[in-house]
Amino acid sequence: MAGMNPPEAKLSMLLSCYLDGSLEPSELAEVVVALENDLGAVAEFRRLREARRAVRLLPLLDVPLHLLPGEHMSVELSAFLDGELTTTELPVVTAHIDTCIDCRHELADLDRSRTAVRALPGLEPPAFLSVQREVASAPRRGVRTTAAVLVGAAAVAIAFSFGPFATSSEPSSVTISDLDARHAAVASVPSGIQTSLLETSP
Repeated sequence: MAGMNPPEAKLSMLLSCYLDGSLEPSELAEVVVALENDLGAVAEFRRLREARRAVRLLPLLDVPLHLLPGEHMSVELSAFLDGELTTTELPVVTAHIDTCIDCRHELADLDRSRTAVRALPGLEPPAFLSVQREVASAPRRGVRTTAAVLVGAAAVAIAFSFGPFATSSEPSSVTISDLDARHAAVASVPSGIQTSLLETSP
């Protein structure tokens, strides 16, 4: 409002409040009269409205953390402990931790909490869950065992069919009379023949 005389500055302020919707009834009547009768007031109103529209259309900017010294960094501190900060974020967060005592305390608390959680013993599942797990795995073991037995039996059958025990001809039948004749032939040889053969040999 530099360069404005007091009535113009007051009118500009009233027009801005009119755009905000924060006028008293008496002030609203004054603005309406000015807009109906004063071309300068109309021009100022249009200028203010266009300026506000242009500001609303500006893109939202993420202000760098190092420009906000009082900004608290809970999310960034957690990412710092997890090692998930980008190479551009790491120096900013480190510099902030160096200058912000609250963030240093919070970082220490977070670190202690994580250490305590990691030190907790592992929880065993309840007994009813382990029984269900054993029951669910029992049929699988039975199927595996049955399959192993069948494969073993097939391997033995193949070994006897094609291995050294296999014979190409039908086995000959042996009767009692054949066995008796063989026995008689062996028994008819005198036992002294072997002794005399040994004595006469040079």
